[in-house]
Formats: sequence, C-alpha cells, structure tokens
Amino acid sequence: MKAYILSIGTELIMGELVDTNAPYIASKLPSLGIELIGISQVGDNIEALSKTLQNASSVADIIFTTGGLGPTEDDLTRESIASLLDEKPYVDPKSLEVLKQRFIQRNIPMPDGNLKQATLINSSKSIPNINGTAPGWWVTKNNKIIVAMPGPPSEMRSIWEKEVVGNLLSLKRGQVTVTKTLKTFGAGEGLLNEKVAHLFHLHTVNLGMYAQAQGVHLRIRANGKDYEKASELIRPVEKEIKSILGGYIWGEDDQDLEEQIGLHLTALGLTLATMESCTGGFLAHTITQVSGSSGYFKGGYVSYNNSIKTLLGVSQEVIEKYGVISTEVAESMAIAIKEYMGTDIGIGITGVAGVDYVERNRPGTVHIGISLPSKTISISKVYTTQRQNIKQRATMDTLLELWNQL
Repeated sequence: MKAYILSIGTELIMGELVDTNAPYIASKLPSLGIELIGISQVGDNIEALSKTLQNASSVADIIFTTGGLGPTEDDLTRESIASLLDEKPYVDPKSLEVLKQRFIQRNIPMPDGNLKQATLINSSKSIPNINGTAPGWWVTKNNKIIVAMPGPPSEMRSIWEKEVVGNLLSLKRGQVTVTKTLKTFGAGEGLLNEKVAHLFHLHTVNLGMYAQAQGVHLRIRANGKDYEKASELIRPVEKEIKSILGGYIWGEDDQDLEEQIGLHLTALGLTLATMESCTGGFLAHTITQVSGSSGYFKGGYVSYNNSIKTLLGVSQEVIEKYGVISTEVAESMAIAIKEYMGTDIGIGITGVAGVDYVERNRPGTVHIGISLPSKTISISKVYTTQRQNIKQRATMDTLLELWNQL
C-alpha cells in the first residue's frame, strides 16, 4: 500500500508550530508494510485543503491527516473530506452523546460549535479520542482509505496506538520493514565503524550509523513478508553487535536515556539531587519526565546567582579563586547539593548560555560536576549553538556521563 501524510493547520505553514505528527506517523509505516510516498502541509483553507486531498488520493491508497478537527470555523478537515467524496455530513447520535458526556464531566456547557465534532459521512466511522473532544474519522470509499486524526500530538498518538494500528494490521499489505536501533555512548562513529565494519555489507540486513544527541545510534533494518520473518534476519546481527560493543550500548529503540538512568538508580538504591546554573533547571525537568522519578530524585535548585550557590554550600573562596565558570565550581556545586539534600549523587552545572563572554569564558562553555558516593569527577564542553540548544546539549551530556559513571 502507498500512503500520503497531510498535516493541516495554518499555524504549521506560518512556522508558528513544528509538525511532529508527520515524522511520528512516517516512522511507524515501514513495519506495517506501507510505503510512504509524500508529506504535505496545508493551511486552514477549504480550496487548498480539498485540492491537496484530491492530489494525494490520486497517488496513494491511504491518506493520513492530522489537524482541522476542532470546533471552530477554520477547522475544515471533515468538510474537505465530505466534499472530496461528494457526501453530506450528518450528526451521529452516538458521537453526540459521547461529546455531551465529555462536557458534563468537565462541568461546562457544550458550545453550539462543537456539534460539528459529532458529525460523520456515510463512508466514515468515528475513531474514539479519549484525550480530547475531537474524534477521528476512518473513511473507506472507492478502494481508498482516509484516516483523519486530531492535531494535538498527545491526542494523535493515543488514537494511533489504541485505534489506528489495529485497523491497519488487518489490511492487505506489502512486504514489511522492521528496524532495530542500538544506542551507544563513549565511542565516536570512527571507532564504532572499525568494530562493526564487516556488518555493513550483509545481504540480509541494512546497517546504518547516525550521530544523535544521545550518542551514536546503530540502526539495523530488514525486510520480510511479515514482522517475524524480518525480525529473524535482524536477531543474529543484533546479537553480534552487542557482543562486540558491549558496554558502549546504553539502550535500544524507543528507550530514553533518562528512563534508563532511572532504572539503574532504582536498581542500585541510589538517590540524586542537582544544582544548575546555565541550564536553568532543564536537567531536573528532563529527569522528572520519567514516571516514578520521585523514588530516586530528591530535587534540584537553579542557582543562577552566586549568592544561591554559597547559600547551598559552595565555597565563596572557590568561586573567587577559580571563577564561577570552572570545573572546580562545578564539582563544588555537585558536592554541596549532595550534602545539602542528603543524596548519594550530586550534579552541578555551570557555564555560559548567553552571547557574551563571562570571566573570559566564551559563550557555550559548560562545566559539569558529578559527585558519586566514592569520587567526584567533572567534564567540560564548549558548544557553538544557541541558548536553548546549549541547555539541551549540556543536559544530555550530563546524563550520558552519569550513565557512564553508573
């Protein structure tokens, strides 16, 4: 089957929002045996939307749309699909009752405009949306399928995982592609390439290597008539890579670094606290993205001002002697927060995220201190990106070094 993805919303084509839905859907299609042939973005304009839908339906067997299912006048996905298929929308009693119950649960009256969210056409079925008021549409007509999903990523992903994938698996599909990703840290692409170079030219699988924020990823890809057949081709290659790279591998597939660190801390019975300056709390935010992180993360402080650092236990003499942007202060921050919070591990980050030099340190300079039960270490980085990226990259390098130490 050939597929087309259509991301709908003026906010997308104006650059006000970044489309994360299309990449998510695209990443899921190979393992379903569906070939993606195109992605488009279109604004909330009935003529442009109808034309784009028409073009997509002329080349694809299945069209995935996201966005445009809200209650406002500029939410036009349903209307465009109805126009494309020459069908008239009608209010579905079951959908209307579900919608009314949503508003009753929220203890607010349902505006008249939301009535359009309970509509269907003869060729469509409603796709339940437990996270919002906009159900999706599964439309089948003339050997074509349109799957319309809401725009908010959390709603779209929930609908995809709970409703759409099951329906797609029941369709007649072509050869499936299965991918296995192994995530590494501590070795560059050159070293990894030397170790697994003999696996790049196998006829059974395709091996790729990609530098990512969380280290270098190795991606094994294989084709087969079904998921199990393709997976059988991947397993021996995966096993050999793991035997060669060993401790360089920290995770695989959709695993996040912060999640894996949390599992390690829990298994070891260790607790953690942080003191951040230039990252502004981004490290603590990332750590607490993991459900259950309160079991090992006691808390963190954003010590943007030196007076807060000293209040938490950082020596004023160390700051004056080495400068606040230094490995000595980063280590002192890590030790101080560990003692202040009574944890097994403390992390301190200090650096320059702005555009001006600080104490002769160029913008992008970051020092990271990690105080473990038996030792305290530090690493230094110089980033050349913008403020937000410096905070994100410093946070990721901190987690990678913590993983390495654990």
